Amino acid sequence: MAGKPALLRRRGVAITAGAVALIAAVVTALVLNSGPAAATWKTLNGTPTCDCVLKNSEDNTYRAVFGYTVGGSVTGTIAAGDNNQVTLAGGTTATEADVTTKFKPGTHKASFATGWVSATTTVTWKVGGKSVSATWKRPTCGNDVSLPAGGNGSGPLIVLAFAGVAAVVVAVWRRRRAAAGPR
Repeated sequence: MAGKPALLRRRGVAITAGAVALIAAVVTALVLNSGPAAATWKTLNGTPTCDCVLKNSEDNTYRAVFGYTVGGSVTGTIAAGDNNQVTLAGGTTATEADVTTKFKPGTHKASFATGWVSATTTVTWKVGGKSVSATWKRPTCGNDVSLPAGGNGSGPLIVLAFAGVAAVVVAVWRRRRAAAGPR
């Protein structure tokens, strides 16, 4: 009988620890994903750039790699849409392209890249009243250009959520193991 109150205390501690871990994960994710609010721009306070292209000579396709330069010290946003979009002319009629929507001061190479398009396609990024185009004839990207990672920035939140789930699973496993008694 003396073991049951200890088991209940351990179960309570495990549940409390799991709840605390989950709350910490949510708070951490909210803090990591928050920052100073950026101004909403209608015109780009800078210049869009086409840094280079990645070429696949086997099938004559390429990916356009775009960046930007913003002067001053203010971060701005331009939502994806009519005022921030990739357009195509030529052979390819559609491609994947998650355009940059948050513009920080300074020069930012390779802020996004398109999917593969044919060598006869011209890819144009139109943003905030300005535009820049890429063609097969642009310089090929060198080793000094790192392509942007895919994703939407929710990776840390997913990892923290999995950590919370793992804590609960471990707590349940320990509870069942303790309830089964010694082997």
